[in-house]
Amino acid sequence: MTNVNRYNRQTVLPEIGAEGQENLTRANVLVIGAGGLGCPVLQYLAAAGIGTIGIVDNDDVDVTNLQRQTLFTTAQQGQKKVDAAKNYLEALNPDIEIRAIPERLTADNALNLMKDYDIIADGTDNFSAKFLINDAAVKLGKPVVYGSILGFEGQSSVFWASQKDAPCYRCLHPKMPSGYVPNCAEAGTIGALAGIIGSVQAMEVIKLAAPHETLKPLTGKLWVIDAHTMETNSYSISKNPECPVCSKKPEEIKLEDENISSCAAIPSIGIAESKNKQDAIFIDVREQNEWDEDHIEGALLCPLSVLTEGTEIPIEIPSDKTCIIYCRSGKRSLKAIEILTERGHSGLINLSGGFIAWSQAA
Repeated sequence: MTNVNRYNRQTVLPEIGAEGQENLTRANVLVIGAGGLGCPVLQYLAAAGIGTIGIVDNDDVDVTNLQRQTLFTTAQQGQKKVDAAKNYLEALNPDIEIRAIPERLTADNALNLMKDYDIIADGTDNFSAKFLINDAAVKLGKPVVYGSILGFEGQSSVFWASQKDAPCYRCLHPKMPSGYVPNCAEAGTIGALAGIIGSVQAMEVIKLAAPHETLKPLTGKLWVIDAHTMETNSYSISKNPECPVCSKKPEEIKLEDENISSCAAIPSIGIAESKNKQDAIFIDVREQNEWDEDHIEGALLCPLSVLTEGTEIPIEIPSDKTCIIYCRSGKRSLKAIEILTERGHSGLINLSGGFIAWSQAA
C-alpha cells in the first residue's frame, strides 16, 4: 500500500482496515457527470484512495456551475469539466489514476465506457441519462450508485439487478415520464444539498468497493432527504418480475438514447445575434407566473406545460418569420421545439442561455 499515512483516519476503522484500503486501491469506479453530484463523489472517492476513477462529461465549466460544483473555480470557465476535475483530483491525491473522458454518454458508447469499471456512480441530472446508465449496467451486471436532487429534496440508492432480489432503476421508474420534468438547472437547487447526496453516493461506492458485514449498501432501498426540515426516510424498492429491463436476459436488452440526443440537431442562436433579428418572433415557453415577473417585450406566451398536456397550441405560430423559442435557461425551450416540430412546425430556433442570458445582456 502506498502512502499509508494518507489513509490512516479510515484504516484505523475496523470496518476498513488495511484489507479494506487495499480493496479501495484496487477498485475501478466510473463517475458519469461531473456536476453538482459528481463533484463531491469524485472528491471523496479520490481522497479515500479509489485506485482508478473515470470521469465522463462533455460539458465546459460555466459560471452558473460554481454555486454547487466545488471542483471548479471562476478562472476555469470555458475549460472542459473532465480536465479541470482531473487537475484538481491529481493534486489532491497523486497516488491514484484519473481518466478524463470528454464524451457524452450515448447508446453507442455506453457499454464500451462502462465495461472496464467495477462500480458506476450516476451523477447525471436527467431521466434520459439515468435510464441509459441503468440499462447498460443491467446488461453488464454492474452496480449503479444513484443520486438525484431537485429543489430541496435529494435521494440516493444502489441498483444492482444481478444480485438476488435486487431491483434496477426501471423497477422504480419503468419508463420515461410522459410530461415535462425540469432538471435542477430549471427548477433550482441548493449547492449544499448536492454535497449531501454526492457524499452519500461516495459512501455507498466505498461500501461496495470495500465490503464488510456491518456495512449495508442501499440496495433495494431509496434514501430520501427533505432539506427544508432535514427529515429523512428510507423506502423499500422491490424487484419487479416484469421489469422492462432486468427481467430480460442481458443479450435481449437493447440500449436506446430515448430523447438524450434529440436536441443535438436543433439550431440555436446567441443573445447578441437574436437582438439584431428585427423581424423575429420570440416565443416564451415558461409558465404564466414566470412570464408575469418579466419577459422579452413583444414575445408570445406558449407554456411548455400546455404543449405537453394536449395537442392544442395556444398561439398562432407564423411560418413566414424567424421564431426564437426561449425559457429560463435554454433547456425547456429545446423540449418545446421538439414538440412543435413533431406537430409540423419548422425553422424554430432555440435561444442559448434563455431569459437569464437575455436579462444579463440587457
